[in-house]
Amino acid sequence: MRFNRRHFLASAFAAGFAPAARAAVEPGVSPVPLPRLLDNHRVIVDTDPGNDDAVALLMALSAPHMTVEAVTVTPGNIRYEQELKNALYVVDLAGKGGTVPVHAGVPHPILNHPYPSASFIHGRDGLGGVSVPEVRQKIDPEHACDAMRRIAHAHPGEVVILALGGLTNVATALLRDPSMAKVLKGIVFVGGADARPTPGFNAMVDPEAASVVLDSGAPLVMFSGHMFDGTLADPSLLRREDYDRIAKLDTPRSRFFMESNRLRLTFEMEARNAAGSVNADPMAAAIVIDPSIATAWRAVALKIELAGTLTRGTMLYGDNRYNGQPTPPPNVNLCMDASGKAFRDLLFRTLAVA
Repeated sequence: MRFNRRHFLASAFAAGFAPAARAAVEPGVSPVPLPRLLDNHRVIVDTDPGNDDAVALLMALSAPHMTVEAVTVTPGNIRYEQELKNALYVVDLAGKGGTVPVHAGVPHPILNHPYPSASFIHGRDGLGGVSVPEVRQKIDPEHACDAMRRIAHAHPGEVVILALGGLTNVATALLRDPSMAKVLKGIVFVGGADARPTPGFNAMVDPEAASVVLDSGAPLVMFSGHMFDGTLADPSLLRREDYDRIAKLDTPRSRFFMESNRLRLTFEMEARNAAGSVNADPMAAAIVIDPSIATAWRAVALKIELAGTLTRGTMLYGDNRYNGQPTPPPNVNLCMDASGKAFRDLLFRTLAVA
């Protein structure tokens, strides 16, 4: 039996198929990766700051060789006004208050379809048990989509968008200015990849936006913790002993991490039977900061379900050989594996800063 387009690439690995064998028979999947995004120096972080986004943003802001040109806030984990407040706070925590602008963008999905809050894992205000204070910095008056376009055209071939939430802002910028896809170095996003026909949260937030980005022609890279499903093999996994090590750092950043992520650790271990907390957003940030952390890639033809009642927002890998349509070429570099040790070391260094 051969898989159709509703079967995820991840299911082949879960079922024990050899990667080379799957690549040979699956339309729209290639063992030859697309060009990598290496030596990254300029980034726009597009985020919906829940606890994992906050850690990823803190990592990007702390990378000594990389300039965060802007932080743009997109619909996602919690109510939009709180996301703006959280973004300002994390920039301040990183010591970049007043120097890295935070831009408000489109406050709801493109078609304004409702979606559930992720407060069950992020807490009511997105940062677990952290009571988010007001900071001196204010939201920049320039719209996030205009900031993206301006920065991309000012530095052609240099800017990576690190997209950690729903893709509403990125898609809106691309719809207003399709040429942006040609001047971006690339877009690194966090998507869903799972053996079950259910959407990942970020794609579910705004499937139409995800479809625009996938069809844009921009170089695309995706990481998803769902590829590993919280097992010990998950390179983004943080176990209890990792939390203990972070707690012993006893810095403002480590204390913030502990307070904001306790709920995430408890939820994932108890409700999802994971071996720790999964950190897809911080891992996506890590492979932008240090591309050598990613150790295995596969080029895939990725599309998204827009019409399904129960599967709207589900990402589809490869192609359906039975529908008579041509097989599209791969459009996404999918990170298949990464060094968990290198990821944790980078995270520990970020949180150790006093």
